[in-house]
Amino acid sequence: MKDRMITLATYGYARAQLLKTRLESEGVECFLKNINLIQSVVGGGVKLRIKAQDLAKALEIIEELELSYAQEDFEKSFPRKKIDVNRILVPVDFSDFSPRLCEYAMNIAKKFNADILLFHTYFASAIETIPFSDSYTYNATVVEVLSEVEKNAKARIKELYYDIRNKLELEKVEGIEVDYALSGGTASSEILNICNTYQPDLVIMGSRGESAGTTNLLGSVVSNVIEESKVPILILSDQGENISIDHIDNIMYATNFDKADFRAIANLKFITKPYDMKIHCVHFNDVDDENVMEEHQMKVLRKYLDKTLGDSNVNCSIIQIEEKMKGIEEYVQKNDIGMIAILARKHNLLERLFFGQMSRKLFIKTHIPILVFH
Repeated sequence: MKDRMITLATYGYARAQLLKTRLESEGVECFLKNINLIQSVVGGGVKLRIKAQDLAKALEIIEELELSYAQEDFEKSFPRKKIDVNRILVPVDFSDFSPRLCEYAMNIAKKFNADILLFHTYFASAIETIPFSDSYTYNATVVEVLSEVEKNAKARIKELYYDIRNKLELEKVEGIEVDYALSGGTASSEILNICNTYQPDLVIMGSRGESAGTTNLLGSVVSNVIEESKVPILILSDQGENISIDHIDNIMYATNFDKADFRAIANLKFITKPYDMKIHCVHFNDVDDENVMEEHQMKVLRKYLDKTLGDSNVNCSIIQIEEKMKGIEEYVQKNDIGMIAILARKHNLLERLFFGQMSRKLFIKTHIPILVFH
């Protein structure tokens, strides 16, 4: 068993070769796997393999190199500059929850002096109400129905628009522009289109639409936008009472030690800065798993955060528990977590946890807002 081989990490060829040389100079035997696949998408990179008994020593040796790589990767994708929220997009469906979405957006806008764009798309719901007959009657009916639906939609979105404006004027808040837009089309595709044109820094959406069923926890519109958008999305539950963001003291970032965590946490720090929230960076692991590698990765992440962000208001933890959703629920309750932040990644375990059936229990009990980074 002591000679069992494990994969330490997967890198590009140059980095894998550099680490191999460094480790072997310290007496750690290394092997490179998939070296012939470095130009192939199948290989996914070069695997650095070592003996299991050398894991602790190898991690200690490469810790500083890993930290420097994290810094290098971060600075390439995320130049040092002030991150701010200047534009907030709020898709609304005129459900009873829409005014609460607007209220949440207005409170965030006041913190960042950000503009707000209310957006509604009406085409899909209108077409569903039209019976099929001969083509002439159908075309005439479509025009009439869409015209009426557009008229009603404009009247309803203007109500939300004036409600926000009146509240801002009453509170004598200046510098925040509020506007609205309507579009005909499929909701998720139109939201993605308006994201491309308006280029918001934050999208605020409800967890379900007005006509959403019970089989999809977040609703198909939100799920599609999360999958395709590159903009941070704040998802609010349309059930129960949402706690005001001003009263949230703790936010949990669920990490799976993705390289993009560095960027996401930096974004999270700047977005939450006006609220003085404490960030809990947490990794949930199985009880039976050896967590030597996870402890190393968390140590690198913690050092990086201290070095780059200089922020002592970040708590890093590894929780070992058999039922991950139970562990998440317990951590949320014990640490008074008022918001959860995650990195959206296809086939990511965390994404399956939060957006799959396993997450239903957590959302039903807590209705905690979810902030999704990409």
